[in-house]
Amino acid sequence: MQGSKIRLSLSEAALFNNAGVILTKNSILQKTVALLAGVQEQLSQTDNRLTLATSPKISKGENYRGLPYVVLDYPRIANGENLLFIRSMFWWGHFFSCTLQLAGTYKEANRERLAAAYESLAARDLYIGIHEDPWQHHFEESNYKKIAAVSKAGFLLQLQQQPHIKIAARWPLSQWDAAANLLVDTWLYFADLVS
Repeated sequence: MQGSKIRLSLSEAALFNNAGVILTKNSILQKTVALLAGVQEQLSQTDNRLTLATSPKISKGENYRGLPYVVLDYPRIANGENLLFIRSMFWWGHFFSCTLQLAGTYKEANRERLAAAYESLAARDLYIGIHEDPWQHHFEESNYKKIAAVSKAGFLLQLQQQPHIKIAARWPLSQWDAAANLLVDTWLYFADLVS
């Protein structure tokens, strides 16, 4: 029988017998959903036009690169190739992030504003997406570069050449207590850039 040859390591066997691990994970994810719902509630009370653009959406999954995640998309405007998202994300074992994502007419309408904000974006320790797949969210060198480490000319070239623009901030999970405020502050900054 094929299954009898499959063995668990000692650490796998210990986890396999510990229901508390999954219950704790589920509790953390519920608290993360509540944290992002609080962020969404705070943002919905602002008078920014983006809060009226679409209703917010919180989603969660188990397998972004093998790990659980929770996402708040607010706004989430997708009309074919035309995209405008501000995505707040929790990725298990990695980070919290906030990403401004533009494509199509939203990219064209905001590219010059983003170009003019180069110094401000660099000073805030933000990143620019460089990957051709707009739905990659990890912060490896193949996906993001710190704006401060890119020349202004290189930044402008990136804004021009990519079919989409992604500007992102990230924080370690150790900043859980500050995460809601960091996400709200960054969302408001991004919203001002594209308002």
